[in-house]
Amino acid sequence: MDFAKLCERVFALNDDIRYAGVIDNSGSIVAGGMREGINSMVNETDEELFLTQTALRKSMRERFDTSMGRARFAYVEREKVSVLTFYLNDKILLLTLEPNLDSHTAMDIADDTLEAIDGKV
Repeated sequence: MDFAKLCERVFALNDDIRYAGVIDNSGSIVAGGMREGINSMVNETDEELFLTQTALRKSMRERFDTSMGRARFAYVEREKVSVLTFYLNDKILLLTLEPNLDSHTAMDIADDTLEAIDGKV
């Protein structure tokens, strides 16, 4: 899969997507990043920590794959940003969304992103 093109397709889904990046299982960025013209809310050190924690959460969720099935994505709503995390085979697609989006719109973006991952968009 071309992860850079995936990030481009995801950015095209909605202008309120701030960040679209693919990371590996250690939290290192493989492709994508912040939307052009948008500044990160955290410094570089905190971003690295956030990405590492995201990768750790994936490994923790995998413990329950046999009993509950694989996690497709996770959604976290914060005061200043919302986060969608999609679990690919050996990678993670991470999106951050502007806080003005309601949860229904975030779920629409999640559905559209799953289609983009499957190559339907």
